Amino acid sequence: MRVKNFVTGMLVLFLGFVLTGCAGMSTKTTADITCTTKDISAMLKTCEYREKFDNFLVIMDASTSMGEKLGPLFSNEPSKLVLERDLISCLNSSLPDDFGVNAGLRIFGPGSSEKNNLIYGMTKYSKADMGNAAMSVNSTAGVTPLSKAITFASTDLKDMKGDTAVIIFSDGLNNVGDPVAAAAAMKEMYGNDVCIYTVLIGDDPKGKMTLEQVAEAGKCGFATEANNLHSRTLSEGCEEISFVDGMGDFVTKVFVESVPDSDGDGVTDKCDKCLNTPKGTKVDSDGCPVAMAIPAKVNITLLVEFDFDKTVVKPQYHGDLEKVANFLKEYPKTTAELEGHTDSVGTDGYNMKLSERRAASVKKYLVEKFNIDAARITTVGYGESKPVASNDTAEGRQMNRRVVANVVTLTVK
Repeated sequence: MRVKNFVTGMLVLFLGFVLTGCAGMSTKTTADITCTTKDISAMLKTCEYREKFDNFLVIMDASTSMGEKLGPLFSNEPSKLVLERDLISCLNSSLPDDFGVNAGLRIFGPGSSEKNNLIYGMTKYSKADMGNAAMSVNSTAGVTPLSKAITFASTDLKDMKGDTAVIIFSDGLNNVGDPVAAAAAMKEMYGNDVCIYTVLIGDDPKGKMTLEQVAEAGKCGFATEANNLHSRTLSEGCEEISFVDGMGDFVTKVFVESVPDSDGDGVTDKCDKCLNTPKGTKVDSDGCPVAMAIPAKVNITLLVEFDFDKTVVKPQYHGDLEKVANFLKEYPKTTAELEGHTDSVGTDGYNMKLSERRAASVKKYLVEKFNIDAARITTVGYGESKPVASNDTAEGRQMNRRVVANVVTLTVK
């Protein structure tokens, strides 16, 4: 009787402990487990990023152990399967609606023929179809033939072209066969075309080690844990602990990669319309060579002759002066120097002043007639010191009574 009373008392104490205490029992429900999606569409539309894979296959654990709760028996924690299913749905929601890849979903555990457990794909990716397939897995059964699932997955990929990501969700427990060897065989079959990623559901050390070894056999993937991919708050004793949401980072690392710039011209290969541009070549926004601007010298000359001892610009030269004015307007940073000259009749001093007045007269005509900025035109007189013809003849003296200019500028073509 004493033993019976003792047992009854302990049972009552235990129930009270469960119902009223805070000793590790989570008060959170499945709805409190959240997974924030990340839209990678914007990244993939830029020149800096591209799809890392042409195909992806999700392998989902639906074996008996996945029906177990994540927390204590009497907690409101969901089962491993529910968390797994929600994470796959979250991953699926993070992918672009128009994601141009092939996809599939294979489950393992239930059913007499694991070979037939490819419940979606391999086919052109559809967000709706992938999501429906994941949410359709509502029950668990059987042992954990992960090795067979990987082997059959190798067959699923036989007609796929390009690179493939294989993403395995599992608690890693109660395995039948050798999943690590199966992963190594898949890698041997497809080489660098396949990378394996694993997500541990739960926290069993043995399961964690198994999945880490599977990912390692794939060489180019990695292993992570469910607690790294979603956000939730659990009660631990009387304290609240939170897990950080990391699905966005996971999806980015798995599905997105930086685009290289093979020719080093500053435009990534994704947007480079002229790949293999020689090093050092100046390119435009499309990565194509820009025609180098070649400097060219352009000039215009002026010759205005004057009557004896005169500074008046004769009408026959008005057209030539207009051409010079237009040249100065076309090249607004260009300046001009007008040189005045005389014949040898008269004193040196008089002729020097006369040559200066002739140059000033031409300048005045350009400024007043064509609105050329006076600051752009300088004048200089050389008197009779620079004849271009003999002063012994009338014709020669006429040629020496002049204002000349050679206006030069640089342009590019």
